[in-house]
Amino acid sequence: MPFSEDQVKASLDELKTPDLTNWQSFAEGNGFKVFRKPVPGSALFEYKAIGGFTDVPPRYFMRAYTDLEFRQTWDKYMGGWKTLGDKKDRFHYVSKFPWPLSNRDYVYDLRVQEFQEGKVIYMNGHSVEDKACPAKSGTVRVDQYRQDLVVTPTEDGNGCNIVFFYWDDPKGNIPTSVVNWAAKSGIPGFLSSLRDAGISLMKKDAAEKVDEKRVGLDKDASSTPVPGTVCG
Repeated sequence: MPFSEDQVKASLDELKTPDLTNWQSFAEGNGFKVFRKPVPGSALFEYKAIGGFTDVPPRYFMRAYTDLEFRQTWDKYMGGWKTLGDKKDRFHYVSKFPWPLSNRDYVYDLRVQEFQEGKVIYMNGHSVEDKACPAKSGTVRVDQYRQDLVVTPTEDGNGCNIVFFYWDDPKGNIPTSVVNWAAKSGIPGFLSSLRDAGISLMKKDAAEKVDEKRVGLDKDASSTPVPGTVCG
């Protein structure tokens, strides 16, 4: 199901005037303010980050975010990934966790859409079940996961404004103090790492004389769970 214009408008409004009803200020760093609110019926929290960067345009930020082949060159928390069958919008992703915690894995669908002639990029990843990829012993399957991201250009076009929503249930007996510490450092750190990766892609394209205006999203683009959200 495609995103609606109302969904996009609501997210763009967040960039201008954030709706902080029921949200708690949680952390700040790397150009982002992070908020959280309780998930009803659980001890978990949903997170929202608002901010941006002045030196990486939306398309390069999103390429860094969605190119999993490239991601393997810089993300030390990435344990592996694959598309599932002939479904180009369904993925299996493994996230490394430090000992003594077990690695986590995700099966999820992805939606990516562009609005306003590519000036607004909206992305959603959410967990699904798939019989072709059952859970395996030794790895914890995260079966409740959702991620939303909206990216727009800065006024000069050289940077990007970002609103990011994230929630998952990592399962297991992870101390609350560890979860809190990891969320505070993991979300801003994750977004900052994507900025660095986007700049690397810009330099690569410049060296190869690739026209940025012709750069689009990878047709097989994939969203990825935030590394370090539960344990950095």
